Amino acid sequence: MGLTVVQYPSSVAGLRFALRLRKLVGAVWLVSMAVFVPAHLVIQRAAGPVRANLPNRELPDGEEMLLLAEQIRPVAGPLALALLSGAVAFLAWSVLWHAGTVRWSLGAGAARVHLAEILGHGAVWWWRYARLALMEIVVTLTALIAMWIPPLAIAGAIVSPDSAKGAGIVLATGLGLSLIVIIICRMAALRAAWLLGEPGRHSAIVAWLHGLGDSLRSPLRSVGPLVVWAVPGIGLLVLPLVVDGPLATTVMLLGWLGSAFCWVALYLSYAPPEAVTDWRRPMENRAAAGRSPVQP
Repeated sequence: MGLTVVQYPSSVAGLRFALRLRKLVGAVWLVSMAVFVPAHLVIQRAAGPVRANLPNRELPDGEEMLLLAEQIRPVAGPLALALLSGAVAFLAWSVLWHAGTVRWSLGAGAARVHLAEILGHGAVWWWRYARLALMEIVVTLTALIAMWIPPLAIAGAIVSPDSAKGAGIVLATGLGLSLIVIIICRMAALRAAWLLGEPGRHSAIVAWLHGLGDSLRSPLRSVGPLVVWAVPGIGLLVLPLVVDGPLATTVMLLGWLGSAFCWVALYLSYAPPEAVTDWRRPMENRAAAGRSPVQP
């Protein structure tokens, strides 16, 4: 009997998993910050002299940002390269721990947690889950581009001042639909990740389509963990931007740590509760029959 995701996602199960995988949460936190250190250093090096030479008076709204933008402009190339390399490294790292946690949950979820074992499983399954991540990106971007062509054409055709409100409504509708598309694609990918761990399944496309079908059949239950964990996860990333002064660094570190916890809990909220049992049963049956277990 193969793995079939028949249970709805559970935010509570994701919380339990994240509390148990504390070392993984710490690793996600540290690596996620480290991959963007080069971009941070470029910004600090460019903006440091400007901040040091700012007058001891409050500047008009937006003037400080203009000064910083002027200072950063000469290093726009290195900054873009640092951000791009950080984003690629972050995606590769995310694929690694995503694949590792699926294999750990399906094969050894009741055993003691070893971070090295999780990452080792992730390295073996990395390319399988990289295909799933790339497919999610391509499908999401394609859907967004196709969806935005009509609103942009309509808004571009509206040029009279009296019709500006109508153009705003069209663009606001496009933004709302874009959010819905992103949520649907994310739900499909989260469900597909656990389906892709099924023995004998190697197609990211088939897994994603099954995940999409599962999400559309139970949209409210499927979106629950996404709301519970993604909203605070994003909020904790944004929080340091609104905090200034001596506590800014501390708030940033704690905010990123809390966000890492939310992302781990979100991913594991979609783990099927029966995963460990369903994975082991065929292995145990083969062992009892004197045959070698088939590796996924």
